[in-house]
Amino acid sequence: MSANLITPDNVSNELLKNVCAAYVDTHVDEDGYLLLLGDCQTYVTITPDKSAVRLTTLFRIREDVGMDARLAAANRINDDYIMVKAHCSDDGKLVFSYYFMLTGGLTHNALVRGVKLFDSIPRSAINEHAQDMII
Repeated sequence: MSANLITPDNVSNELLKNVCAAYVDTHVDEDGYLLLLGDCQTYVTITPDKSAVRLTTLFRIREDVGMDARLAAANRINDDYIMVKAHCSDDGKLVFSYYFMLTGGLTHNALVRGVKLFDSIPRSAINEHAQDMII
């Protein structure tokens, strides 16, 4: 395999941080999670079986927003922004996520471009579909 590919065999938080650090501010929080600090604060995690890298960003939903409105906003976002998956968590957050599959390898360039695209979506989606429900 090329040294320029991220695979299940070589994926690590350190590798992901090193690849992204030249293009976006990175930080490791007190719990050891890799954070990318762009338009959004994005958590980067590796699935337990190392088959994928997950990007996640969270926004707090106002407590007075009902479940129907929360789900309707998430559904509209999912319809209009096909790259991300939006859902409402049990603890009152609007969660955006995206997975990079590692089978066959992921190029450094594809990771960085995907991270930048992902980072651009949540705030646009919120402005369009959930602006009145986010704290």
